[in-house]
Amino acid sequence: MHPKPTTALVTGGARRIGAAISRALAQRGLAVVIHHGHSPHAATALIREIAAQGGEAHALEADLGDPSELQTLLERAEERLSGRPVTLLVNNAAIFERGDLIDTSLELWQRHLEINLTAPFLLTRDFARRLPNEEHGQIIQIIDQHADRPRLHYAAYSAAKSALWTLTRQAALELAPRIRVNAIGPGPILPAPGDSAVTFAQIGSATPLRRAGSTDDIISALQFLMDHDFVTGELIRVDGGEHLR
Repeated sequence: MHPKPTTALVTGGARRIGAAISRALAQRGLAVVIHHGHSPHAATALIREIAAQGGEAHALEADLGDPSELQTLLERAEERLSGRPVTLLVNNAAIFERGDLIDTSLELWQRHLEINLTAPFLLTRDFARRLPNEEHGQIIQIIDQHADRPRLHYAAYSAAKSALWTLTRQAALELAPRIRVNAIGPGPILPAPGDSAVTFAQIGSATPLRRAGSTDDIISALQFLMDHDFVTGELIRVDGGEHLR
């Protein structure tokens, strides 16, 4: 059995599912670098919470759409960790914007590819390049429960997430055995920005399991992937069966 990760970088790790992941990793004893784009107050509050519980966390701001910032992200994460290498990468940051194929602008298309595909690609590549030869690492992509089929009205998002699922399997194949690469596909876990509690409850009740999930369900899947070192190239859909419809 390979050693468990001791350090982590979580993109989009200051809010929503990312914050739950950052918090859970710190509770497991990992030193966590919490990347955020424009959420310094949320990142600071989360770091204080983790520190109050005896954990170690650091904030790192970067625009994942800026190649110059993106390509130094892991190096700067290592600086936050006092030179320790990142041994777990969680590519969680994403954007989710509506747009039918016929209405999708080039700008919208490129923005989704930059954040939802290019950023995870470069971080996955650089993680593999920077991981010391004597270390074993893990990468977990937060994708979508519909990663292998289109989501109506979200053309750019669907294309980017589908490609990220392909990238996940490609990376799992190429980076084995030293690095395991897996994915989690969340369903209705948290209300989308702008959704009311009633709307979210309706979305949850439309799943085969007739309810929404919670961030605890995502953490359970994350822990399974971290702990089972004979699993790579896998996608765990945490969606109450929503992907079946």
